[in-house]
Amino acid sequence: MAAMTMSRPSDRFSSEISRFRELRGVKDQESLTTFAELPRFHETKGVKEMLESFQVRDVPSYYVKPVSERQPAAAAAAESTSTAVKALEQEIPCIDLEALSGEELRRAITSACRDWGFFQVVNHGIARPLVERMATASSEFFAQPLEEKLKCSTPAKVAGPVHFGGGGNRDWRDVLKLNCAPASIVAKDYWPQSPPGFRDTLEDYVAQQQALAVRLLKLISESLDLETNFLVEACGDPKVVVAINHYPPCPDPSLTMGIRAHSDPNTITMLMQDEVGGLQVFKDDEWIDVRPLPNAFVVNVGDQLQILSNGKYSSCLHRVVNNSRQARTSMATFFSPSHASIIAPAPGLVDELNPAIYPKFVYADYIKAFYTQTLAPNNNNKSSFLAGIELHRNYNSIIKRNNHNEELEEEEEEEKKRGYASQPAATTRAPLGEFELTQETRKSYATITPPSTQHPPSHIPTTTRTSECEYSKTRPAELREIQSSSSLTERAEHTMRWTP
Repeated sequence: MAAMTMSRPSDRFSSEISRFRELRGVKDQESLTTFAELPRFHETKGVKEMLESFQVRDVPSYYVKPVSERQPAAAAAAESTSTAVKALEQEIPCIDLEALSGEELRRAITSACRDWGFFQVVNHGIARPLVERMATASSEFFAQPLEEKLKCSTPAKVAGPVHFGGGGNRDWRDVLKLNCAPASIVAKDYWPQSPPGFRDTLEDYVAQQQALAVRLLKLISESLDLETNFLVEACGDPKVVVAINHYPPCPDPSLTMGIRAHSDPNTITMLMQDEVGGLQVFKDDEWIDVRPLPNAFVVNVGDQLQILSNGKYSSCLHRVVNNSRQARTSMATFFSPSHASIIAPAPGLVDELNPAIYPKFVYADYIKAFYTQTLAPNNNNKSSFLAGIELHRNYNSIIKRNNHNEELEEEEEEEKKRGYASQPAATTRAPLGEFELTQETRKSYATITPPSTQHPPSHIPTTTRTSECEYSKTRPAELREIQSSSSLTERAEHTMRWTP
């Protein structure tokens, strides 16, 4: 029986398909069809599988970022031959939780949260053998055959409590996301059974991470002159999500990113990274490497902590750059308020001279809006309670100021001639229905007090008094489209997409 010939319409993956056919002599139409649908392949199987199955030697255009979003080519080419990130003049603070105490520890916490929004902690109380077992188990998980890794995805896939696949936003990484608390959103039956001992190690590790998060939030509360338990109680029954990220070596790190620039919408994030490096923090209009330290956790202030502190402490943009030398594995623990939590500037930080610069809102509203409006290109929405939006807007302004648009356009035109064409964020966006804030959030938004004599830092949006009627008029009837074709529910639940 003659083989049936299938024809497919020309699409932007045609060059990749041709290259894979040439490399492997592939005649199986099903294999080619799979790659013609690269977004689905990426989401379900990941970057590592693509590299190994198709012997990829170049970065497929699906992963090519716009020039303004990449690391400079010179920086990508100047990769250090050592396993550690080379030292820079500026390094994020490192706080020794055992050596410091009292007022000295308080000052260190204050300085790190206010000036950086990022710091590392050592002597944190989590036993080194446990950390090492977790790091080893994480690396071994990604080294397994695809069939074993796919067992960890629930039927809900990316929106579910456990999911394995490629990272969001066309990032060059694979990720295993696991909901770890509260119990109502945990699906331990889907936690990896291989490598042996993974589940028990993860359970012990997460318990220790939660304890560390509570300890840090208490210290941060005290550094703000608040009651010790204020920030812990503000989170209610917290949601804890773990994202284990794996970044395979990239043929050309100058074309793509491990994770694009973003802030974390949660309260606090703790990251365990290996010795390879790649995490960067944006400060003073520059990207600064976060140098890996032995048995240290990287801690960063999330958007909710910025809001609860009334802007005294700053959430911070960060990203992950790729390298061509070796794979990198990291493990982030996200500590978030419950979706029903009411978030607002701490009353103890608000008075006549320091009015609230954020309204009171329901955390679920923030998450829904963050994953639509923050990521929407050319977004002019006036939802000032979204701390993350202002960070992205200011960053975009800096990029425009530092890079002439004409130069960027010329560079992208040259890349098109060489066969590379970055995919614009709008390519796969899908429209969403009307976004409804809860009544609690809308009432608060209508009564927010404008900053009068005080001028908040540049990264914090100012607000004006708006009646509920006026707010209803300014609120868009339809949300801006989001970058991914994922549904709003998937974006709201899939917080790991935006974390290192």
